[in-house]
Formats: sequence, structure tokens, C-alpha cells
Amino acid sequence: MTEKLKSTIENTGEVLESARERFTGNIENELERAAEKEKSAESEDIRNEALEIASQHEAAQEKKARESKENKKDQPSLTKADVEASYKKTLDNVQKQLPTPSRAFSKVIHNSAVEKTSDAIGNTIARPNLIIAGALGAIASIIVYLIAKKYGYVLSGSETIVLFAAGWCIGAIIEYGRVGLINKQKR
Repeated sequence: MTEKLKSTIENTGEVLESARERFTGNIENELERAAEKEKSAESEDIRNEALEIASQHEAAQEKKARESKENKKDQPSLTKADVEASYKKTLDNVQKQLPTPSRAFSKVIHNSAVEKTSDAIGNTIARPNLIIAGALGAIASIIVYLIAKKYGYVLSGSETIVLFAAGWCIGAIIEYGRVGLINKQKR
């Protein structure tokens, strides 16, 4: 019986050893699964946290944009009266620093009637391109004088003025045609 007992004990030891190995393997497997679950849960938590931070950041950006729009609406825009007052104040300061003759000339030139007239003329008949075209026409009067001298014609003296006016008219046609084409292309 002792041998039977010994063999049973050995078998029991082997069974216990195999059970222990299976149990240890199962525990290791369970631990690995638990670690994987924890990692996936942890990564899910991190992902959720990142999404929450991103949404908070987006909400803060939208809030800043709304506030900046509201601040722009709250700021008063410059009126024509504000611009005029600023212009007059600056003009007065500059005129105070000028010598007396220059100050008098500046006051005449910056008179509102003179300024408005000058602006109107500068924007219509005295445009730089029109003046250049008129000057080219006046320069052409030299050719007229040379031809008249060669063939013995007598000139009245108004040729330069007439050629200036003709050059100005040709320049006006070209200028307004060019400006019209540019504006038509922009539309």
C-alpha cells in the first residue's frame, strides 16, 4: 500500500503541478486581458478628454470672435464732422509753425471755396494726362511754324493755343475711353 500511496501522492503532486500551471496560466491570461481592457479604457478616457478639451477650445474661440464683433459694433465710426474737425485742427497746428507770408498763402489756398474749386478742376479738365496731351499738341505748333516759314504763310499767333486745345481734346477722348474700358473690365 505504501507504493500505491506513493504513486497516488506522485500523481497528486503531478495533478497539483499541472493545475497550478493551468491556474497560473489562467491568471496570467486574465491579468493580460485586464491590462488590455485597462489600456483600452484608458485610451478611451484620454480620447474623450481630448475631445472635451478641443470642444472647450472651440467654444472659447467662438466666444472671442463674438466679443470682437460686438466690440467693433460698439466702437463709434468716424463721421464726416469728426474728420473735418481733425483736419482743421491739424491745419491750424501746421499754419502756426509757418512763417507769416507762407501762413497767409496757406490760408488762401486752404479756404474751403478754393479747395473745392481746385478739386473739381483737378478731377475734370486739369487731369495730368490731359495736360500732357495738350502740351504735346502745343509742341506740334513748332512743326506748323516751320512749315509756314518754309512756304511763306503768315500765322496769327493763336496756333499754339488751338493745338493745345486739340491735343487736350484728343487726350480726353483717349483718357475717358481708357478709364471706361478699365471700369468695364472690373465689373
